[in-house]
Amino acid sequence: MSKDKNKEKKHSVIRVSKNLWFMLKYSFKYAPSYTLVTLGEAFGRGAWHIIGVLFTKYLFDAIEAGTEFKTVLFWILLVAGYNAAFELFNKWRLEVYVPKVKLILHEGIQNELYKKARELDQSCYDDPEFYNDFIWAIRESDNRTVQIMENFSIFINRIVSSAVILGLLASMDWIVAVVLLVSVSLGFVIKNKLNKIRYDKNLEMNPINRKLSYIGRVFYLQDYAKELRQGGIAEHLRNDYKTTTDIKITCIKKYMGKIFGFSLISTMLTNVLPSAGVTSYLIVRYIVDPTLSLGSFSASINASFKLYWTIDDIGNYLNKFHEHSLYIEKVKKFIEYEPQINGEETEVPAFESLTIKNLDFVYPFTKDEKKTLKGLDLEIKKGEKVAFVGYNGAGKTTLIKLLMRLYDTTSGEIIYNGRNINEYAPDKYREHIGAVFQDYKVFAATIAENVMGGEYTDADEEAVMSALRAASFDEKLKQLPNGIHSQLTTEFSKEGVGLSGGESQKIAIARVFARPFELIIMDEPSSALDPIAEYELNQSILKNAEGRTVIFISHRLSTTRMADKIYMFDGGEIVESGSHDELLLLNGKYAEMYRVQAKKYRTAS
Repeated sequence: MSKDKNKEKKHSVIRVSKNLWFMLKYSFKYAPSYTLVTLGEAFGRGAWHIIGVLFTKYLFDAIEAGTEFKTVLFWILLVAGYNAAFELFNKWRLEVYVPKVKLILHEGIQNELYKKARELDQSCYDDPEFYNDFIWAIRESDNRTVQIMENFSIFINRIVSSAVILGLLASMDWIVAVVLLVSVSLGFVIKNKLNKIRYDKNLEMNPINRKLSYIGRVFYLQDYAKELRQGGIAEHLRNDYKTTTDIKITCIKKYMGKIFGFSLISTMLTNVLPSAGVTSYLIVRYIVDPTLSLGSFSASINASFKLYWTIDDIGNYLNKFHEHSLYIEKVKKFIEYEPQINGEETEVPAFESLTIKNLDFVYPFTKDEKKTLKGLDLEIKKGEKVAFVGYNGAGKTTLIKLLMRLYDTTSGEIIYNGRNINEYAPDKYREHIGAVFQDYKVFAATIAENVMGGEYTDADEEAVMSALRAASFDEKLKQLPNGIHSQLTTEFSKEGVGLSGGESQKIAIARVFARPFELIIMDEPSSALDPIAEYELNQSILKNAEGRTVIFISHRLSTTRMADKIYMFDGGEIVESGSHDELLLLNGKYAEMYRVQAKKYRTAS
């Protein structure tokens, strides 16, 4: 065993404890009373287990000694009253208090996770391992917190109960106490191994289940409905589902034998031996030992079963804590993640210039480490209209991601107003840039909220209306009975508005005109529009972007003719630059691309 593995094993208890404490802190942060309530339940239930053993002994001894019925009845009613009060408290806890706490914890912890999700580096989404942990964090965090508190409550009461019951049992028969302690302790070790195997199985099956879930979503989500009804993709996905299911079955078979074997040993140690063996021993002792009272015999039987049960539960919950810890470690890893893309300077001046010097870029987690961008040099000045053109995969959108600081350059510099953009805090830097991404999204919110990118107030109405006019959405808006307050998408409301691809794109474009961004980036801003709508939109963009700097990214050259300067990308490099007329005279790749598209339009007409 390696040094690292030895260290991991040696400190596993410490690590589990730290992980549990990490999550318990969040529980106390958002629902501090939950701790007191769960501890109250723990000690109350523990007391009930102890009362059960003592009451059993008293009852049988009282019957054997002929104690007056009124005295016996008094103790019966007292015990029954305690049980009724405790069950009433527990009913309130489970039916009223815990559901409320679950909602509070869910809201609090999910907000923590959503806040952290926004801070993640874009590269995190490129890392399959981190992304899997991210999914687990979102899915497991809030439920796990409640489970941990509930399990912690039970664990405490089992500790209290077993300690007292063990003392009582040892005073009556120390052999039984020792046998139960040894058998259940060995069972705990076996169960710990069993849980580790189950965890490894779940870990291996997680990406398999993700793929099965994806295929399932494809068949029921509206976004895929049209494509599924064309071609043979549906049959391909059904075959893929069968193949993936076979892989899942193979994975289950891989662990099935181990799980069965360890489960069998665990059952023998924690069930068969304590129940059958101890009971048989106590019956024989009662028969051969005339000094053993009926009450002591009955209490010993009761105590032995309770001790077996409580100690076994201690082992179960220690294993549960270990299981919880494995999941929490992923949540902790996610919450404690420190962004790699950062900067200290929070005062970002108004845009004047952007310079790129000898820029190279390789996407993280690519196996071949092939450069997506190579040796880029360019300069953009305030008020310029610049176009990045080239065929798909040429590197245009990648450069935009770097300009937005979604990634940092592999080498070279991006200089904003004479300073490297790495010196600026990313959020503050991005406040100066409005971007319409190629894979734009509209959200299940009102048009106004979509345009403002969040909260909308009445004071924003004119800004929203102006932005929609700039994006040529005003005619569509007139058709909507609720105007800018119309809900987009039909996902949560039948009255929601379903937009076409071009209409949705205009909403995305409106976002950059709703705020006074100094630098505007348009990544394929008219890709979903017909040629006439494209021309009208481009004219509107130019009109409303007067005095601002605009970067157009496109492989449709009708968009780029209006640019002051055009950069032609090919294979991650800038191979040509100049105005539209200059590049046509150069008769290079840009001119070739322009002629191909012009011919296409002439043929289509």
